[in-house]
Amino acid sequence: MQEEFLLFINNISLYPTIIFTGLVLFVTLYWVVSLIGMADMDTIDIGDINADLGADVGGDTGGDVSSTGLFTGLLLKFGLYGVPLIVILTLISLIGWVLSYIYTSFLHQWLSSGPLYYAFGTGAFILVLVVSMWLTGIIISPIRKNIAKIPKRNAASNIGKIATVRTLTVTDKHGEAELSDGGAGLILKIRQFDEDTQPLKQGDAVVLIEYLQDANAYRVAPAKESIKSNQIL
Repeated sequence: MQEEFLLFINNISLYPTIIFTGLVLFVTLYWVVSLIGMADMDTIDIGDINADLGADVGGDTGGDVSSTGLFTGLLLKFGLYGVPLIVILTLISLIGWVLSYIYTSFLHQWLSSGPLYYAFGTGAFILVLVVSMWLTGIIISPIRKNIAKIPKRNAASNIGKIATVRTLTVTDKHGEAELSDGGAGLILKIRQFDEDTQPLKQGDAVVLIEYLQDANAYRVAPAKESIKSNQIL
């Protein structure tokens, strides 16, 4: 058993599997941090990727990488849009790790260290990455379609409602709150700006006072302060 474990550790530490091992550790840590409320689903964000891709899909690019930029074009080419970026990274990391581990275990061990070792490893990494992106696009395709069919709620209808902060802190760039809707509840992105005096923390009750369309988030205020203001008025 100990020898098998050591062999496993050795295989996941070899090139190119170690790259995917690092990615798996990163997304795992991210999900743990997110679950305890220290990060939200959109903390990992390279611009408004889903919005950009959505515009590209609706435009005349036809998936042309050169017309949309290399990174955005690749995501569009493989259908990697319409869901949170962390979900895409998680699937690519896990699929890539499994495929790369298989390569390392059954093929890469025949090569000794040297130019061929890294040449074959680099080729395998590129192939595994492409296959992982392709499979991830297939997996999220039905999810993306189902999300698109869900009727979008009018954001303005939530204004004035009270929600509960679920992240450890709330800033002008980060924060989430849970709003009870009579069902499973809604997880909303919230923001608090510098001029708001009382810092918010996990478990605080807040009032949704404004919808920030560009950020797809709500500006919030502490519920007690909002109630006091209404009583004074």
